[in-house]
Amino acid sequence: MKKILLLSMLSIGFIFNSNAQQWIEKSSCDKDASAIVNESIEHLANLEHLMAIGMARAALVVDKDCECAKLVLAAAASNNKDWGSRSAKLQKINTNSLNDVEKAWFMLLSTPNENFDAAAKKAVAMHPDSPLINWLNTSYNDMEAMKKFASKFPANAASAHNAIAYSQARAGNYEAAYSSLFKSLTIHKGPNALDSQAEIAAMEGDYQKAVDSQLKAYDYAPFASPYQPKLRTYWRNLNKENLIKGLKEAQTNVQQAIEDQNLEEWKKYITEDVKITSGDSSLTEFYEQTEERFLEKRNFKWNNFDLRDIEVNFSPDMTMAVLTFYASGDYTFNETNEKVDYSTRASAVWIATDSGWKMVHANWAPFGGSGIPK
Repeated sequence: MKKILLLSMLSIGFIFNSNAQQWIEKSSCDKDASAIVNESIEHLANLEHLMAIGMARAALVVDKDCECAKLVLAAAASNNKDWGSRSAKLQKINTNSLNDVEKAWFMLLSTPNENFDAAAKKAVAMHPDSPLINWLNTSYNDMEAMKKFASKFPANAASAHNAIAYSQARAGNYEAAYSSLFKSLTIHKGPNALDSQAEIAAMEGDYQKAVDSQLKAYDYAPFASPYQPKLRTYWRNLNKENLIKGLKEAQTNVQQAIEDQNLEEWKKYITEDVKITSGDSSLTEFYEQTEERFLEKRNFKWNNFDLRDIEVNFSPDMTMAVLTFYASGDYTFNETNEKVDYSTRASAVWIATDSGWKMVHANWAPFGGSGIPK
């Protein structure tokens, strides 16, 4: 009963979806499975591979002999000769059941990368009216070829308009880029164009728009979403000033904890997942900072210590920050009461974790004065 209900729902859904793109006419699948597999290819062309795989498997539920769906699964798999599964998936396809366009696709999927361009041109010559074969022969970085494809196959041009948008954005024509993305989303409503819209907004420096668009892509399926990393990146860029302020405060708090040998406070700013390495201004060897070393008895005491001129620079993906700064003050030896002026330059590396920003490395060196004693 459940299977009958599932098949009915799938059939009804595709009967009413009159805008489903036809990449392959009269495929090797039955009518309902053919509608699903064409939608699957649409996701594949728009770089939504996980959705394409799901649709291909749905087509195989409807028609277990839908060989075209197996082609989608092979296309989505890696062709890496050492670990990829594409070759194994291709071997499971009954080529006798494929139509001519599907056989051409099978041939292209079986072709080594170094021979692909020549094979694709040959396939297009044999199937000049096939949107799929033409698409496979269209370079993503060739904008004139993309425009030609969009003109010849407007109903299948969502990904072409997406590629054109990037070219326009790189040229600084953001208005045209957003217009191209609107065309893409009009043809195919999927997360990839929203992800592209966010990326182009980030290129423009509009991180609010980037966050808003990326959230829509992420909302399609938040669990293990491929759109989450960039969402974090855009959000952190949008809130960069607050992040900088927080990291400066954290660096100051870390140093105060070190001076006071306040272990509990210090542990707030480190993570057990990554060992923290340090290089002291005594210019001794680098070492791993452990709780035992942190609490070692010192042969001097700090009189005063100040950090200044803290600068924060982030990695492009906003997952790491390098802080550079200067420190000055003085300390007194316990045994001799000798006072020493202290002046150093330093840097620290912080990483973004699920529990906040954590320091994983620090390095200090004398700068116009003495460092700490050995």
